[in-house]
Amino acid sequence: MQTTFDFVRLAATRAPDHCAIVDDRIERSLTYLQLVDQIEAVAAGFSSLGINAGDIVATCLGNSYEHGLALLALERLGAIPALINARLKSDDVGRLIEQGRMAGAIVSADESIVAAVKDVLPNSAPLMTVGGSVPGSIPGATEFESSPGPAENLASYARPDAEATAFIFYTSGTTGLPKGVEIPHRATDSRMLYMSTQCGLVHGTHNKVLGLMPMFHVVGFYSVLMAALGLDGTYYVCSDFSPGAAIETIESEGITLLYGAPAHFHGILEAPNFAPEKVASVRNLIYAGSAMPGPLLDRVDAAFDAKIVNIYGTTEIMNALYMADPVGRPLTYRPGFYSSVRVGRLGGSVHDEVDAGVDGELLVDASSDANFTGYLHRPEETIEKVQDGWYRTGDIAVKRDDGDYDLRGRVDDMINSGGENIYPEDIEAVLLQMDNVVECSVIGEPDEKWGEIVVACLVVSGGEPDQAALDRHLRASPLADYKRPRKYRFLKELPKNAANKVLRRLLREQAAEMREDVR
Repeated sequence: MQTTFDFVRLAATRAPDHCAIVDDRIERSLTYLQLVDQIEAVAAGFSSLGINAGDIVATCLGNSYEHGLALLALERLGAIPALINARLKSDDVGRLIEQGRMAGAIVSADESIVAAVKDVLPNSAPLMTVGGSVPGSIPGATEFESSPGPAENLASYARPDAEATAFIFYTSGTTGLPKGVEIPHRATDSRMLYMSTQCGLVHGTHNKVLGLMPMFHVVGFYSVLMAALGLDGTYYVCSDFSPGAAIETIESEGITLLYGAPAHFHGILEAPNFAPEKVASVRNLIYAGSAMPGPLLDRVDAAFDAKIVNIYGTTEIMNALYMADPVGRPLTYRPGFYSSVRVGRLGGSVHDEVDAGVDGELLVDASSDANFTGYLHRPEETIEKVQDGWYRTGDIAVKRDDGDYDLRGRVDDMINSGGENIYPEDIEAVLLQMDNVVECSVIGEPDEKWGEIVVACLVVSGGEPDQAALDRHLRASPLADYKRPRKYRFLKELPKNAANKVLRRLLREQAAEMREDVR
C-alpha cells in the first residue's frame, strides 16, 4: 500500500529535478524534490496551527496550486482532508462542515464562505484562506500563503493503517445535500493505477497532464493530479477552464493527456482557435461524468489522434466499468481489472440476478480495495447502499451476450407513461442527432391521464427553436411513438453538478418557459 504522499516521494527519488506541477496564474512551478520539501513545510505549518493526525479538515477550493499542496500536506501530517465542492452555496458549505464535525478549514477568500465556515467551526479551530485577505478582515482567518513552517518541527512520517480514512470526497449531490464518502488509504493504489491498466497511461516523465477536472472530485484528484505525480509526469493547473486557453496550453506545453467531461471537449471543439494540429500532442483522451453523445464522440475521434477511453464510476467505487475505443458504442462498457459486477432485479435483493438481455440494477462488488468504507456519520445510508457486500449503483444496466454491459440510465430517472417504462437516454440519443441540438435531458412530468409524460429539455443553437422540426425528426426515427416527448422546454443551459452531470432534479423544479404541447 502506498499513500499519495508516498507516490510523490517515490517520484522524487526517480526524477528529483523533473517539473512536477506548474501554476497557471503566476509564473511558478516546482520540481519533485521542491514539491516534497514544500509539502513538508506546509504540513509543519498546519501542525503549528493546531491541526493533528486524525483531524478532519475541510477544503473548499477550486483547482489551484495551493489546493494541491494543501491536500498532500494534510495527508502527510496524518490529517483527513474533506474536499467540499467549491461551487456550493456558502450555507451548504457551512452545513457540511458542521455535519462533518471538522477541526479546521481551508477555503477561498470569499467573504460569505469565510463567514459561514467561521460560524460553525469550533472557536479554536484554524481557518485559512487562499487568494489573499478577505475584505473586511474577518478575525481569526489566516492566509494560506503564510502557513508554511520549519520542516524540522514536523513529526517523522508514520505510515497509516490501510483501513484508516485518507480522504473524504462528496457525492455529486444530484439528490439533496452531498454525502461525505470516506476513502481509505488502501484505495489509493487502485484509484490511480487504473489509469495505466485501463486507460493506457505509460509511466514516465513524458506525461504532461492538463487539470481540467476539479481537484475536489475523485477523478480530478486521483486520476488527474495523482496520476500525473505518481507516474513522474507534470501536472498543469487549470484554475478556470476556458476552451481557447486550454487549446493554447495543449499546443505550447505539448500536453499528452486530457481527462475531462463531455462538456470540456465540446467547448474545445467549438472554440474559434481550435485546429487539430494544435492538439496533436494528446496521446490519451479520457472522459467521464456522463455519456458522450454519439455525434460529439465522432467529432472528438476525428479531431484527436489519441487513444479514447470512456469511464463509468462513482465517488464510492471509483472506476467500475470502462470502454476503450467507445466510438460507435457510447453506452457500452466492460468491467475494470479489479471490478466484479452483476445485474440485479429492479427492486429485488442484491442476490436476485437477472439473465443477459434483461434490464436491472447494476451492482458492484464492494470488497474491492478501490471502494469506500462508508458515508461520514451516516451509517444508515451506508447500510442502504451496501448490502451483503454489493454496492447498489442506482443505475439501470443490461448484460449483453458478449459479456459487456449497456447502461440505460438512473433507476429514479426512469419514466413510466401509460404503464410503459421509458429510459431518457433512448430519447436523448435521437435528439442529439440533430445538428442544432447542443445538449438535452429528458424528464418525466406528472400527468393525470398517463401517470407521466415525456418532457425534453434542450439547449439549441442557430436561432429560434423549431419544435415542429424536432417532432418530425422523432417521428421519422426508429423511436417508438409512446417515447416521443409531449412537451419541450428550451433553456440557455442545463443545470449540472461539479462532475458535469445534468441535475434532472433541478429541471423538474425549474420554472422554465413551457412550449406548446405537441400531441
